[in-house]
Amino acid sequence: MWMRLIWTDCRLYWNPEDFGNITEVVLPFDLLWTPDLTLYESVAEEFYGFKDYRPRVMFDGTVYYNFPTLVESVCQVDALKFPYDTQICLLTFGSWVFSGSDLDVFSSKKFADVSSIKDHVEWVVESVPIVRHVVFYPEPYPDVTFYVHIRRKPASYVTNIIIPSLLITLISALGFLLPVESGEKVGLQLTVMLAIFVFQVLVADQLPPSADSTPWISVFLSFTLILCGVASLLQVLVISVHFQDKDMPNWTKRYILYPLALVSGVQTPGLQRTCSQDGQLEDEDKMVKEALPEGITLWMYLATVLDRVGIFIFLMMFVIGCLVTFDGMVSRD
Repeated sequence: MWMRLIWTDCRLYWNPEDFGNITEVVLPFDLLWTPDLTLYESVAEEFYGFKDYRPRVMFDGTVYYNFPTLVESVCQVDALKFPYDTQICLLTFGSWVFSGSDLDVFSSKKFADVSSIKDHVEWVVESVPIVRHVVFYPEPYPDVTFYVHIRRKPASYVTNIIIPSLLITLISALGFLLPVESGEKVGLQLTVMLAIFVFQVLVADQLPPSADSTPWISVFLSFTLILCGVASLLQVLVISVHFQDKDMPNWTKRYILYPLALVSGVQTPGLQRTCSQDGQLEDEDKMVKEALPEGITLWMYLATVLDRVGIFIFLMMFVIGCLVTFDGMVSRD
């Protein structure tokens, strides 16, 4: 960044008419008094390049000193909306030794010039308002604070983390469509959970540690991990139900199989007759056994119903979770 300092030193005043109409001179840095200017948030001992250039001195004692410098400072990061976050980093300049009675610090502008800033691969500098403060210890100590508003470019993170995590989570829903005989229903869910865990590690590597807030993207990945875990448990239940070999109790038919079959649209033997008789299960066992295809049991129908209901609940919860988390990430408070 370019530092443009202007101060007045009454000892440097001269009459141009007495010196051949010379109105300005350029002097070495070490021959002049320079203000005790410090960056309070700096992690370096001094300004880079502060003593390497020559100030320009005017006949009225005004000193202009422009020099390029590299600023390294501490910035408190709020990663709640990562990767759609906007950070405000403070650059506070003031005197470390002199009070306001000896050295006053102020800015001639209300906003810093950001037109010459080069494009960064990850951040965009939106604006840099400048505010002057005065604190008392008990003498007044003025300072000038630059509020650097920077916005993260989310495209890379959306492409490499968010979209793949969405697709991988949707793949988990395909486990409900796999036949039990494939033997891959639980394996698919576990593979998806492992992939989501890898994405959590990738996100954690990109974020600074913070105890103030948990990023929405971490909440979303944890939510999808829990969702896939519940889907895995449901797949275990479906497999267990599918291979049951004992007769299905009447209460299971009345309160679980037939109601869920109606909701999911699965045609189950005995469903129409049972409902038309207001829940009466007269001669149901005989009727169902006659209607069942060879090698098929009511337990298999129940497993199919659970799969159908499971994928509906999974997708509904997934959509709700996406809407809540992404609204939290992109909203402007």
